[in-house]
Amino acid sequence: MNNSSRLLILGVTCIGLTSLPARAEDPPPEYEAYSLARVTVTAEADEVDATALTVAVTAEEIAAHNAKNVAEALASVPGLRVSTGRKNEPTVYVHGFDQSRVQVLIDGVPYYETNYGKLDLAQIPTDNVARIEITKGAASVLSGANALGGTINIISKTAATTPHTEIRAEGGDWATGRFSATHGQRSGALSYWLNVSGETSGGTPVSGSYDPKVGTIVQKNPSKTTPAVLEDGGKRQHSDTKSLNVWGKVGWEPSATSALFVNVHYFDRDKGAPSSTESVQVFLKRPAFSQFNQIPTYRDLGVDLDGKHQLAPGFTLKAKGFYHVHVDDFVSYKDPEHREQIAVSRYDDTLAGGSLLGEWKMAPSNTLRLAAHLKDDAHRERDDAYLPFAESSSITGSVGLEDSLELGKGLSAVAGISADWFDVSNATRNITDGTTGDFVRQDPLATPSDSQVNPMAGLVWRSATGTVVNAALARKSRFPTLSQLYSSKNGNTALKSEKSLNTTVSLSQPLGAAVRLELGAFYYDVRNLISRNGSGTLNIYQNIGKVRMAGFETVVEVTPVPDLSLRADYTYVHSADQSDVRVTDDVTNVPAHKAGFLAQYTIPGPRTVLDLDAVYVGSMYSSLPSPIYPTDPVKEVGGYTLLGAKVTQEVVKGVKLHVAVRNFLDADYESESGFPGQGRTFAVGASASF
Repeated sequence: MNNSSRLLILGVTCIGLTSLPARAEDPPPEYEAYSLARVTVTAEADEVDATALTVAVTAEEIAAHNAKNVAEALASVPGLRVSTGRKNEPTVYVHGFDQSRVQVLIDGVPYYETNYGKLDLAQIPTDNVARIEITKGAASVLSGANALGGTINIISKTAATTPHTEIRAEGGDWATGRFSATHGQRSGALSYWLNVSGETSGGTPVSGSYDPKVGTIVQKNPSKTTPAVLEDGGKRQHSDTKSLNVWGKVGWEPSATSALFVNVHYFDRDKGAPSSTESVQVFLKRPAFSQFNQIPTYRDLGVDLDGKHQLAPGFTLKAKGFYHVHVDDFVSYKDPEHREQIAVSRYDDTLAGGSLLGEWKMAPSNTLRLAAHLKDDAHRERDDAYLPFAESSSITGSVGLEDSLELGKGLSAVAGISADWFDVSNATRNITDGTTGDFVRQDPLATPSDSQVNPMAGLVWRSATGTVVNAALARKSRFPTLSQLYSSKNGNTALKSEKSLNTTVSLSQPLGAAVRLELGAFYYDVRNLISRNGSGTLNIYQNIGKVRMAGFETVVEVTPVPDLSLRADYTYVHSADQSDVRVTDDVTNVPAHKAGFLAQYTIPGPRTVLDLDAVYVGSMYSSLPSPIYPTDPVKEVGGYTLLGAKVTQEVVKGVKLHVAVRNFLDADYESESGFPGQGRTFAVGASASF
């Protein structure tokens, strides 16, 4: 089917949808946001991080974008950028801080691979997400360790007062299909919630205007460089995927001051991993490795226990315990067609721990909060199936104390301090024969430890007319990941912890009844930033010195008429390498400009909902010369604009149909150098709730 035919079908479908009858009345609430999800005892969204730059993404906004996973839901958030590169894995950036430097939580519990300190957010479906809350820069000291650039808390759905069942299905081009089934109910003090979803796709397209180029296949042992076209257009090579996901929640709430919940998450994804169109490296000596690869297993299982109880008037405790397992297999191939398999590596991780959160309302104007976090990261890896697992493990802890004080006339202050620590308890590395690659022995490695003290302070002022002004100053730190310390190719046990002094200021101002203006400014002074200097595969991680990022963001929301809402945003980030020894002041992966636009209009009469979204990301550097590799080339990724649209019509009460298109203009772009972005795609779906 050509693009003209697709557009014709989309237009006819949209016209048909707008002629359907409207529903009779609004349905009852289908769900509630999980009340124990935040890293605070109280459930209100603004109780913690009130002085910071914050933003929330609601389930309604996720649906308007037709975002099927968390990574897609975050792509249009002001100040955030999402790129996809190697391993077909998206990375979220917050004001230039990459995802491993941002604390990602699900219902207030950390979620990540223990090796890399980040998780593939494309594997977390949005069907069960009630809300995503993002804090930029100056996160609360109650959040725990490693929130250098902020926090992202994914809050799940739970049962409301009315029983709820929902079924969703969607189909699209390139043999893509999705399904989701949800049921939840509350009966007295007991409640439960269950969601099962899945997805399958034969692949995704590149843009119709994509121009194939000649790249190189660099083979080692024996050495050989071969020119090759690594992507010829049409369907992106090896971009197929399938997944199965389960969320479960059982709760007991005997009173408004006591609750106990058990949460289970299971995410299982099999994904292709398109290679770079520029250069691919293949290492044939055992244990072999190749950038021609597939990831047939990427699986996470989490079991969390949450409890809350008021011990005395004004004094409440909340506790969280969690145990997570992550497994992924990385299959390497010798050739781009994946005909000859040369190795299967495996990561096997566990993350276990808990937190204790306390809140004491000492006076009507004064609240004291305490948080204690402790977690055990364990990582096992082998570069190929014939090797035993090498292991590394660490303990990370944090104790934070925060005091909130109402100063009067809408002015309040927050001050806090945390003590964070990190101890590697065990680390080994496989030693193989340099000629044959046969296993020889396991050697113990250095086990570093570190501790940091991170204070913060902030002010917030709220006027009677709705104006909110806040400011925060926070020292944040981030310990090295196990991969940065112990990777068999890039690890460095001499790494120091990253530190940053983060300053944020923001203003929220209503301009009449129909307009709201949001302004924010930030300045981050980062020291000991960890990076792999140079573009080579074997370059080790090092602390590169000083990086400073400063900028501002602005959001304008307008509701000119009741059925029309508009939002426009713009973020500017100036980044500079200020290290004493440097080749350039430029910094990789931080575009100076990002802008977004959202519009939703409900057509009177049929109540057809039209959603339009646009995102512009400016150009950025993907590779720069460094003091160790001063002749490395400068690579720059060009700016791009993406448009999306969705039409939704409720045909009878509780039954909706929708049509959606992503990358409407079929733009040819790269979010990372050498990795063409997804071209235009279409989807048609239906949902029924009762």
